[in-house]
Amino acid sequence: MQRLVEWLTASRARVFLGAVVLAFLAVTPLFVWWLPGALLVLLALRHSQPASEWTAGAVAAATAAWLLLSVGAGTVPALLVAVGLVVPPLLAGRLLARGGSLSLAFQFATVAAVAMLVVVHVVLADPPGVWRPFVEQLAGDLDRMATMMSNAGSGWRPRDVDFRDAASAVVNWGVVAWLLLFNTIVAAAVGLYAYGRQGGEVLLGPAFRELRAGRTLAGAALVTVLLSLTLKWDFAVDTSRLFAGAFLLQGLALLHSARATLGFSPGWIAAAYVLLFVPVAAVFVESALAVFGFLDNWVPLRPRLDALAARGRGGAG
Repeated sequence: MQRLVEWLTASRARVFLGAVVLAFLAVTPLFVWWLPGALLVLLALRHSQPASEWTAGAVAAATAAWLLLSVGAGTVPALLVAVGLVVPPLLAGRLLARGGSLSLAFQFATVAAVAMLVVVHVVLADPPGVWRPFVEQLAGDLDRMATMMSNAGSGWRPRDVDFRDAASAVVNWGVVAWLLLFNTIVAAAVGLYAYGRQGGEVLLGPAFRELRAGRTLAGAALVTVLLSLTLKWDFAVDTSRLFAGAFLLQGLALLHSARATLGFSPGWIAAAYVLLFVPVAAVFVESALAVFGFLDNWVPLRPRLDALAARGRGGAG
Protein backbone atom coordinates (compact mmCIF):
# COMPACT_ATOMS: atom_id res chain seq x y z
CA MET A 1 0.00 0.00 0.00
CA GLN A 2 2.71 2.49 0.99
CA ARG A 3 4.67 1.94 -2.24
CA LEU A 4 1.53 2.24 -4.34
CA VAL A 5 0.56 5.50 -2.63
CA GLU A 6 4.04 6.94 -3.04
CA TRP A 7 4.14 5.97 -6.72
CA LEU A 8 0.66 7.35 -7.37
CA THR A 9 1.36 10.71 -5.76
CA ALA A 10 4.88 11.19 -7.13
CA SER A 11 3.89 13.40 -10.07
CA ARG A 12 0.97 15.31 -11.54
CA ALA A 13 0.74 12.90 -14.48
CA ARG A 14 0.47 9.89 -12.18
CA VAL A 15 -2.21 11.58 -10.08
CA PHE A 16 -4.28 12.29 -13.19
CA LEU A 17 -3.71 8.75 -14.47
CA GLY A 18 -4.82 7.41 -11.10
CA ALA A 19 -7.94 9.61 -11.17
CA VAL A 20 -8.87 8.24 -14.61
CA VAL A 21 -8.23 4.58 -13.72
CA LEU A 22 -10.00 4.77 -10.37
CA ALA A 23 -12.99 6.53 -11.91
CA PHE A 24 -13.18 3.75 -14.52
CA LEU A 25 -13.13 1.10 -11.78
CA ALA A 26 -15.77 3.01 -9.82
CA VAL A 27 -18.39 2.76 -12.56
CA THR A 28 -17.80 -0.95 -13.23
CA PRO A 29 -19.88 -3.58 -11.35
CA LEU A 30 -17.11 -4.08 -8.76
CA PHE A 31 -18.81 -2.07 -5.96
CA VAL A 32 -15.74 0.14 -5.50
CA TRP A 33 -17.44 3.52 -6.02
CA TRP A 34 -15.25 4.98 -3.26
CA LEU A 35 -11.92 4.57 -5.09
CA PRO A 36 -11.68 8.02 -6.76
CA GLY A 37 -12.96 9.65 -3.56
CA ALA A 38 -10.23 7.92 -1.54
CA LEU A 39 -7.60 9.42 -3.84
CA LEU A 40 -9.09 12.88 -3.36
CA VAL A 41 -9.10 12.50 0.43
CA LEU A 42 -5.46 11.42 0.32
CA LEU A 43 -4.52 14.43 -1.81
CA ALA A 44 -6.40 16.78 0.51
CA LEU A 45 -4.55 15.41 3.55
CA ARG A 46 -1.12 15.80 1.99
CA HIS A 47 0.45 19.20 2.66
CA SER A 48 2.67 18.94 -0.41
CA GLN A 49 1.16 17.32 -3.49
CA PRO A 50 1.89 17.23 -7.21
CA ALA A 51 -1.72 18.07 -8.12
CA SER A 52 -4.66 19.73 -6.41
CA GLU A 53 -7.46 17.47 -5.18
CA TRP A 54 -9.88 19.81 -6.95
CA THR A 55 -8.17 19.28 -10.31
CA ALA A 56 -7.94 15.51 -9.75
CA GLY A 57 -11.60 15.52 -8.77
CA ALA A 58 -12.54 17.28 -12.00
CA VAL A 59 -10.60 14.67 -13.99
CA ALA A 60 -12.27 11.81 -12.10
CA ALA A 61 -15.76 13.31 -12.48
CA ALA A 62 -15.30 13.96 -16.20
CA THR A 63 -14.04 10.40 -16.70
CA ALA A 64 -16.95 8.86 -14.78
CA ALA A 65 -19.52 10.98 -16.64
CA TRP A 66 -18.01 10.13 -20.04
CA LEU A 67 -17.97 6.41 -19.25
CA LEU A 68 -21.60 6.45 -18.09
CA LEU A 69 -22.68 8.37 -21.18
CA SER A 70 -20.84 5.89 -23.40
CA VAL A 71 -22.88 2.96 -22.00
CA GLY A 72 -26.21 4.69 -22.57
CA ALA A 73 -26.85 6.56 -19.34
CA GLY A 74 -28.72 9.84 -19.70
CA THR A 75 -26.91 13.14 -19.39
CA VAL A 76 -28.52 14.12 -16.09
CA PRO A 77 -28.01 10.72 -14.37
CA ALA A 78 -24.40 10.56 -15.58
CA LEU A 79 -23.61 14.02 -14.23
CA LEU A 80 -25.36 13.36 -10.92
CA VAL A 81 -23.49 10.08 -10.40
CA ALA A 82 -20.15 11.70 -11.31
CA VAL A 83 -20.77 14.55 -8.88
CA GLY A 84 -21.89 12.12 -6.16
CA LEU A 85 -18.73 10.05 -6.56
CA VAL A 86 -16.40 13.03 -6.31
CA VAL A 87 -17.80 16.05 -4.47
CA PRO A 88 -18.80 14.56 -1.06
CA PRO A 89 -15.47 12.73 -0.54
CA LEU A 90 -13.59 15.83 -1.68
CA LEU A 91 -15.38 17.97 0.90
CA ALA A 92 -14.82 15.30 3.56
CA GLY A 93 -11.12 15.31 2.71
CA ARG A 94 -10.97 19.09 3.03
CA LEU A 95 -12.65 18.83 6.43
CA LEU A 96 -10.13 16.22 7.59
CA ALA A 97 -7.26 18.35 6.25
CA ARG A 98 -8.47 21.28 8.36
CA GLY A 99 -8.21 19.19 11.52
CA GLY A 100 -11.72 17.77 11.59
CA SER A 101 -12.28 14.23 12.82
CA LEU A 102 -13.71 11.30 10.87
CA SER A 103 -16.69 11.47 13.23
CA LEU A 104 -17.30 15.10 12.25
CA ALA A 105 -17.03 14.19 8.56
CA PHE A 106 -19.55 11.42 9.21
CA GLN A 107 -21.98 13.88 10.79
CA PHE A 108 -21.63 16.40 7.97
CA ALA A 109 -22.03 13.68 5.35
CA THR A 110 -25.21 12.47 7.05
CA VAL A 111 -26.62 16.00 7.12
CA ALA A 112 -25.71 16.43 3.44
CA ALA A 113 -27.53 13.18 2.58
CA VAL A 114 -30.62 14.42 4.45
CA ALA A 115 -30.38 17.71 2.53
CA MET A 116 -30.28 15.74 -0.71
CA LEU A 117 -33.51 14.00 0.26
CA VAL A 118 -35.09 17.36 1.07
CA VAL A 119 -34.20 18.66 -2.39
CA VAL A 120 -35.48 15.50 -4.07
CA HIS A 121 -38.84 15.62 -2.31
CA VAL A 122 -39.25 19.35 -2.91
CA VAL A 123 -38.25 19.39 -6.59
CA LEU A 124 -39.89 16.16 -7.78
CA ALA A 125 -43.66 15.90 -7.92
CA ASP A 126 -43.57 12.11 -7.40
CA PRO A 127 -40.21 11.04 -5.91
CA PRO A 128 -41.08 7.31 -5.57
CA GLY A 129 -42.35 7.33 -9.16
CA VAL A 130 -38.81 7.87 -10.47
CA TRP A 131 -37.91 4.37 -9.34
CA ARG A 132 -41.17 2.66 -10.34
CA PRO A 133 -39.82 1.14 -13.61
CA PHE A 134 -36.82 -0.27 -11.72
CA VAL A 135 -39.08 -1.58 -8.96
CA GLU A 136 -41.30 -3.33 -11.50
CA GLN A 137 -38.27 -4.84 -13.22
CA LEU A 138 -36.80 -6.10 -9.95
CA ALA A 139 -40.19 -7.41 -8.85
CA GLY A 140 -40.41 -9.32 -12.14
CA ASP A 141 -36.97 -10.83 -11.57
CA LEU A 142 -38.00 -11.90 -8.08
CA ASP A 143 -41.22 -13.37 -9.48
CA ARG A 144 -39.30 -15.46 -12.02
CA MET A 145 -36.91 -16.64 -9.33
CA ALA A 146 -39.81 -17.65 -7.08
CA THR A 147 -41.44 -19.49 -9.99
CA MET A 148 -38.27 -21.48 -10.56
CA MET A 149 -38.09 -22.38 -6.86
CA SER A 150 -41.76 -23.35 -6.84
CA ASN A 151 -41.29 -25.56 -9.90
CA ALA A 152 -38.32 -27.16 -8.17
CA GLY A 153 -40.68 -28.36 -5.45
CA SER A 154 -40.34 -25.75 -2.70
CA GLY A 155 -44.11 -25.17 -2.67
CA TRP A 156 -43.64 -21.57 -1.53
CA ARG A 157 -45.06 -18.79 -3.69
CA PRO A 158 -45.28 -15.17 -2.43
CA ARG A 159 -47.90 -12.75 -3.68
CA ASP A 160 -47.15 -10.13 -6.34
CA VAL A 161 -47.49 -7.35 -3.76
CA ASP A 162 -44.77 -9.04 -1.70
CA PHE A 163 -42.39 -8.83 -4.65
CA ARG A 164 -43.15 -5.14 -5.13
CA ASP A 165 -42.66 -4.41 -1.43
CA ALA A 166 -39.33 -6.25 -1.45
CA ALA A 167 -38.19 -4.37 -4.56
CA SER A 168 -39.33 -1.02 -3.15
CA ALA A 169 -37.28 -1.64 0.00
CA VAL A 170 -34.14 -1.93 -2.14
CA VAL A 171 -34.75 0.66 -4.88
CA ASN A 172 -35.69 4.04 -3.38
CA TRP A 173 -34.28 7.47 -2.57
CA GLY A 174 -33.43 6.44 0.99
CA VAL A 175 -31.09 3.74 -0.27
CA VAL A 176 -29.54 6.21 -2.74
CA ALA A 177 -28.87 8.65 0.11
CA TRP A 178 -27.44 5.82 2.22
CA LEU A 179 -25.11 4.78 -0.62
CA LEU A 180 -23.97 8.39 -0.95
CA LEU A 181 -23.17 8.47 2.77
CA PHE A 182 -21.50 5.05 2.66
CA ASN A 183 -19.36 5.99 -0.33
CA THR A 184 -18.24 9.21 1.37
CA ILE A 185 -17.26 7.56 4.65
CA VAL A 186 -15.49 4.62 3.02
CA ALA A 187 -13.57 7.01 0.76
CA ALA A 188 -12.62 9.14 3.77
CA ALA A 189 -11.57 6.05 5.73
CA VAL A 190 -9.45 4.59 2.91
CA GLY A 191 -7.86 7.96 2.19
CA LEU A 192 -7.07 8.44 5.87
CA TYR A 193 -5.61 4.94 6.05
CA ALA A 194 -3.41 5.54 3.00
CA TYR A 195 -2.22 8.86 4.40
CA GLY A 196 -1.36 7.20 7.71
CA ARG A 197 0.56 4.42 6.00
CA GLN A 198 2.53 6.94 3.99
CA GLY A 199 3.52 8.75 7.18
CA GLY A 200 4.06 5.59 9.23
CA GLU A 201 1.10 6.40 11.54
CA VAL A 202 -1.99 4.49 12.60
CA LEU A 203 -4.81 6.94 11.89
CA LEU A 204 -7.85 5.03 10.69
CA GLY A 205 -8.39 2.60 13.58
CA PRO A 206 -8.63 5.16 16.41
CA ALA A 207 -10.64 7.54 14.21
CA PHE A 208 -13.19 4.90 13.16
CA ARG A 209 -13.64 3.56 16.68
CA GLU A 210 -14.77 7.04 17.79
CA LEU A 211 -17.35 7.39 15.01
CA ARG A 212 -20.58 8.85 16.40
CA ALA A 213 -23.59 10.60 14.87
CA GLY A 214 -24.47 12.57 18.00
CA ARG A 215 -27.71 13.21 19.85
CA THR A 216 -29.00 15.83 17.41
CA LEU A 217 -29.01 13.41 14.50
CA ALA A 218 -30.26 10.60 16.74
CA GLY A 219 -33.17 12.80 17.83
CA ALA A 220 -33.94 13.68 14.21
CA ALA A 221 -33.89 9.99 13.35
CA LEU A 222 -36.36 9.22 16.11
CA VAL A 223 -38.74 11.90 14.81
CA THR A 224 -38.54 10.65 11.22
CA VAL A 225 -39.18 7.06 12.30
CA LEU A 226 -42.28 8.12 14.20
CA LEU A 227 -43.51 10.16 11.20
CA SER A 228 -42.87 7.29 8.81
CA LEU A 229 -44.84 4.87 11.01
CA THR A 230 -47.77 7.19 11.67
CA LEU A 231 -48.14 9.28 8.50
CA LYS A 232 -46.45 6.97 5.95
CA TRP A 233 -44.77 10.14 4.62
CA ASP A 234 -42.41 9.29 1.76
CA PHE A 235 -39.76 11.78 2.89
CA ALA A 236 -39.82 10.39 6.45
CA VAL A 237 -39.60 6.82 5.16
CA ASP A 238 -36.59 7.62 2.97
CA THR A 239 -34.87 9.56 5.76
CA SER A 240 -35.49 6.70 8.20
CA ARG A 241 -33.73 4.33 5.81
CA LEU A 242 -30.79 6.72 5.59
CA PHE A 243 -30.52 6.98 9.38
CA ALA A 244 -30.74 3.20 9.73
CA GLY A 245 -27.66 2.93 7.51
CA ALA A 246 -25.87 5.68 9.43
CA PHE A 247 -26.44 3.94 12.77
CA LEU A 248 -25.33 0.67 11.19
CA LEU A 249 -21.96 2.33 10.53
CA GLN A 250 -21.87 3.61 14.10
CA GLY A 251 -22.70 0.12 15.34
CA LEU A 252 -19.74 -1.25 13.41
CA ALA A 253 -17.53 1.44 14.94
CA LEU A 254 -18.81 0.44 18.39
CA LEU A 255 -18.06 -3.20 17.62
CA HIS A 256 -14.47 -2.32 16.66
CA SER A 257 -14.17 -0.23 19.82
CA ALA A 258 -15.38 -3.17 21.91
CA ARG A 259 -12.83 -5.48 20.30
CA ALA A 260 -9.98 -3.03 20.95
CA THR A 261 -11.11 -2.41 24.55
CA LEU A 262 -12.00 -5.94 25.58
CA GLY A 263 -9.41 -7.67 23.44
CA PHE A 264 -11.60 -10.41 22.00
CA SER A 265 -10.63 -12.27 18.84
CA PRO A 266 -10.68 -10.47 15.47
CA GLY A 267 -12.60 -13.50 14.25
CA TRP A 268 -15.75 -12.05 15.81
CA ILE A 269 -15.35 -8.90 13.71
CA ALA A 270 -14.79 -10.97 10.58
CA ALA A 271 -17.86 -13.09 11.36
CA ALA A 272 -20.01 -9.97 11.79
CA TYR A 273 -18.94 -8.64 8.39
CA VAL A 274 -19.58 -12.00 6.71
CA LEU A 275 -23.06 -12.23 8.25
CA LEU A 276 -23.88 -8.82 6.77
CA PHE A 277 -23.94 -10.55 3.37
CA VAL A 278 -25.88 -13.67 4.41
CA PRO A 279 -29.50 -13.04 3.33
CA VAL A 280 -31.39 -14.12 6.46
CA ALA A 281 -28.73 -13.42 9.08
CA ALA A 282 -28.04 -9.96 7.60
CA VAL A 283 -31.45 -8.69 8.74
CA PHE A 284 -30.75 -9.55 12.37
CA VAL A 285 -27.11 -8.43 12.37
CA GLU A 286 -27.87 -5.12 10.63
CA SER A 287 -30.79 -4.46 12.98
CA ALA A 288 -28.70 -5.21 16.07
CA LEU A 289 -25.83 -3.00 14.92
CA ALA A 290 -28.20 -0.14 14.02
CA VAL A 291 -29.94 -0.36 17.42
CA PHE A 292 -26.67 -0.33 19.35
CA GLY A 293 -25.38 2.46 17.12
CA PHE A 294 -28.48 4.51 17.91
CA LEU A 295 -28.24 3.80 21.66
CA ASP A 296 -24.56 4.76 21.63
CA ASN A 297 -25.64 8.38 21.14
CA TRP A 298 -27.68 8.39 24.36
CA VAL A 299 -26.00 5.85 26.64
CA PRO A 300 -22.22 6.09 27.32
CA LEU A 301 -21.45 2.62 25.97
CA ARG A 302 -17.77 3.21 25.22
CA PRO A 303 -16.92 4.42 28.79
CA ARG A 304 -18.78 1.38 30.10
CA LEU A 305 -16.65 -0.85 27.90
CA ASP A 306 -13.54 0.85 29.28
CA ALA A 307 -14.77 0.30 32.85
CA LEU A 308 -15.55 -3.34 32.09
CA ALA A 309 -12.08 -3.86 30.63
CA ALA A 310 -10.49 -2.15 33.67
CA ARG A 311 -12.38 -4.45 36.04
CA GLY A 312 -11.24 -7.42 33.99
CA ARG A 313 -7.61 -6.33 34.20
CA GLY A 314 -7.98 -5.69 37.93
CA GLY A 315 -9.45 -9.14 38.47
CA ALA A 316 -6.70 -10.74 36.44
CA GLY A 317 -4.14 -8.85 38.49
